[in-house]
Amino acid sequence: MNDKNDVVRITRHTYDQMACDYSSMVSELVSDSWVGKFEQNLLDDFLSMTGAMNPHVLDIGCGNGKDTEYLRQRGASVFSIDYSHGMLEEARKRINEGIICQMDMRNLGFSDRAFDGVWANGCIYHVPKNSLFLVLGELLRVLTHSGILSFNFKIGVGEQLEEVPRSFQRGPRFYAYYKVDEIEKSLRGAGFEILRVQNYPKQIFNEEIAQIWAYPD
Repeated sequence: MNDKNDVVRITRHTYDQMACDYSSMVSELVSDSWVGKFEQNLLDDFLSMTGAMNPHVLDIGCGNGKDTEYLRQRGASVFSIDYSHGMLEEARKRINEGIICQMDMRNLGFSDRAFDGVWANGCIYHVPKNSLFLVLGELLRVLTHSGILSFNFKIGVGEQLEEVPRSFQRGPRFYAYYKVDEIEKSLRGAGFEILRVQNYPKQIFNEEIAQIWAYPD
């Protein structure tokens, strides 16, 4: 397998190169009322679990900013980050205010207990498994004691750099796949307690994907 640091850089480069097309494909997908409503329900559940009227939220892997935009419309104060410069440029086309910056989730530049919620969709599975504990430690650190973490993951076995990924194809990207009990064990080992797991309808991406919610133990 390629060097673990290289596969992250390769994945970032791919997103930089395909950012505009990828943003258009994602926007087209969620413009479907059924798919868009499903994702909005996930975001609504996440916000309600923070327990705050105007929660401070970190959107990791913000992509083209669609989730950030919705969270802000629902009253959240959102700090948006992505590792891809190209995707951040797409996000800035959509978001006219707030803070958007490039950052690696393995080394978050925030103070401890800074956020009521961390939303990390479409990104955890791009990190090699041997870095997952580091990532979860950073997410735990920046969450308040009553905060909520929510992210999605691809169900399966193994990890690899995929030259032609199943989702949106295009250039090479790295993916790590997890069984549900595997991701739950990792979360508990990092200091989280599991609140809920929900499967995506398979027809959205034609893959097995699950959303998980957890909170600091």
